[in-house]
Amino acid sequence: MPEFSEKETTNTQAESLKNIVDRNTLVWWSLILGSALLAVNFSAWGSLFWLFALILDDIALFCFGKSVLFDSQLRIRRTYQWIHTFYDNTTGSGRDLGFNLMIDGALSQRSKFEHMVKELGLTKGMVICDVGCGYGDWLKYCRDEVGCETVGINLTPEQAIYAKEKYGLDVHIINWKDILNDSNLQNKLYGKFDAVTFMDTVEHYVSMEDRNNTEKQNQIYSAMCLMASKLFKKNSMSKRVFISCLHQTRKPRTWKFFFHSYFMDKFYSGHYPFIDEGPLKECHTWFDVVKVEDKTEDYRLTGVSDQKHFQAVKITLTPKKIAYLCCLFILDPHVIHRLLYYTQDSWMFFYGDNPYSKDYDSNYRKSTSYVALFWITLQLKSQLPEL
Repeated sequence: MPEFSEKETTNTQAESLKNIVDRNTLVWWSLILGSALLAVNFSAWGSLFWLFALILDDIALFCFGKSVLFDSQLRIRRTYQWIHTFYDNTTGSGRDLGFNLMIDGALSQRSKFEHMVKELGLTKGMVICDVGCGYGDWLKYCRDEVGCETVGINLTPEQAIYAKEKYGLDVHIINWKDILNDSNLQNKLYGKFDAVTFMDTVEHYVSMEDRNNTEKQNQIYSAMCLMASKLFKKNSMSKRVFISCLHQTRKPRTWKFFFHSYFMDKFYSGHYPFIDEGPLKECHTWFDVVKVEDKTEDYRLTGVSDQKHFQAVKITLTPKKIAYLCCLFILDPHVIHRLLYYTQDSWMFFYGDNPYSKDYDSNYRKSTSYVALFWITLQLKSQLPEL
């Protein structure tokens, strides 16, 4: 099992404090200061400088694929900080930040995890790495129910703290992309695992800036597969990867699609691969595709059945949440976007017609949905290329 230094495994509180103010926050403060100076020295209209700057940045992003002011990768961490504070019961009690299977009309997290264990061929004593592990529900199950050793990778300190303190899990607070350029991380992680999972995080790997840059997308997904291939033990009996990833279908777009895409990006930050692209296309150098399962209806019905799920969440305000929201107006340039997002029901829009139907109908959903949730099982090839 990978060994992490005391500094790496216990300094999550310091990492969280460091994450309060990031580059985007500093840019935001500069815009607010500039607005105040313009209002005082020139015109009251100068107080809206921050708004004009945000609009110009959006135009640059959606027209030219370039964010001039803000780092979209930092927005991902801010998103999960937001979820950590505002969403009730995000973990535990059979819930997680992904989705659960519909079994006999009811949501079942256990059935989901049992399915994953079977697909990965996990047995007692195996070592598993979950990239983007969230609060660690899946890793806790593998440890407690299967007897595996577990390691998580997560870029959100708040989630890592929960996984460490509540579940006693080993979680490394990094972006997986850093592993490819860090020899110390490679020494600790490469060649240590029997199985690797990427659960509902792949959509964050490509930024909206690169939504029209197929070459850049392919590079990112290839890097993901290369990194995963190097994590496996040489003598492992599994050597499997399990991916849960929402994809875009090829359904023709309408203006409503782009309207809701705007709010989805501002809240969640990322670009979904198309159904014939992403890891499924780029994995073949290192992996064979064992199985692709369409679980779109399970994903959709999780939001329909669970009013605390992020797809159609109902937020209950408390004094603590209101205070945090006031702080975020100072720290986060996209708070207004996040609040407007809740008025649009954007996530459910992407399932197409009748998104709140309680019927499980995969064929109907394929005909109407802009998205498809795939569970992908990969097997490491016996002969790998020399890179």
